[in-house]
Amino acid sequence: MAQNSNEPAPAAASAPASPDGRPDVLVTGASGFVGGHLTRRLTERGHRVRVLVRSGSDRTGFAEAAADVVVGALDDADSLRRAAEGVTHVYNCAGMSADWGPWEDFRRANVDGPKNVVEAAHAAGTVRRVLHVSTTDVYGYPRRPCDESAGPTDIGLPYNRSKVLGERALREAAERTGVPVTIVRPVSVYGPGSKDFVIEIGNLLRQGQMVYIRKGEVPAGLIYVDNLVDAMINAAVSDQTVGKAYNLRDPQLTTWREYIGALAEGMGLKPPRMSLPTSVATTVATVSEGLYRTLGIKARPVLTRHAVHLFDRDQSYAIDRAQGDFGFKSEIDFPEGLRRTLQWLDSAEGRAHVAR
Repeated sequence: MAQNSNEPAPAAASAPASPDGRPDVLVTGASGFVGGHLTRRLTERGHRVRVLVRSGSDRTGFAEAAADVVVGALDDADSLRRAAEGVTHVYNCAGMSADWGPWEDFRRANVDGPKNVVEAAHAAGTVRRVLHVSTTDVYGYPRRPCDESAGPTDIGLPYNRSKVLGERALREAAERTGVPVTIVRPVSVYGPGSKDFVIEIGNLLRQGQMVYIRKGEVPAGLIYVDNLVDAMINAAVSDQTVGKAYNLRDPQLTTWREYIGALAEGMGLKPPRMSLPTSVATTVATVSEGLYRTLGIKARPVLTRHAVHLFDRDQSYAIDRAQGDFGFKSEIDFPEGLRRTLQWLDSAEGRAHVAR
């Protein structure tokens, strides 16, 4: 049974922190949603964390947690080498998480980036594991959710394609260098600071523009961010996970209607009243994308095929492998995760992102 405690989840076995006080762990993408939560959790577990962030990145998510900050990027080999020097574990949370944008941006962040991280880890000579954050989107949004035995499928959408190619580049670099790697594939990550599933949906609800697809009755594959980062840490230090990939979601099969409705109620807003059939949503997305591409509009279309797939396809991907190999479980259940999310939305930081 999941816990509702406000206390941090109990720490599982973890690699010992550096005895001389130097950083023993590197987190790339620490200014992002998952990377910031991971940095704080690693610090709670006694690690000294070095982060790699771009110049000018928002550092509020890890300001008091990072022991060392290296300014750089995944395409800056020198900064990556400096960041990896002396650490034993590297968590690659950096990447482009979006459903629209120039392919070159996706390629640089999601394909070349993972390869560069492994090569920097090899050059360091001290790294015992690289844990790479991928996504279940690599499966190509199948009609029925699958387990990890299903191979990645490139269906041509930029995010999906870049993450598929990124996993391939990571594995090729690992085989060439001998660096041990583990891949995690979270489904829909929510919690305080979530850009995609809290801030964006919150603003659409506030503006009265959120709609359901298939009446919102599809399992969303949600995972609360604290459950995810604990799973990442446990996977990174397990001998059973080398060379493997793991789907990650909370066991409870919460639907999009349940999640979005609860979010709206907690914000004092009305839930969506409109639901689009899949065929209509797909047509709108396809036409919108074509129009924006033809006109050279850089802004995100009102609806994308990526978004339609997320809300239309059952996201309850199998998590048996993670449960068996490193004891994955979700300490924070949905009611508690939602409570913490709403508490953040009601804070000054949350209101700066979703005004009310």
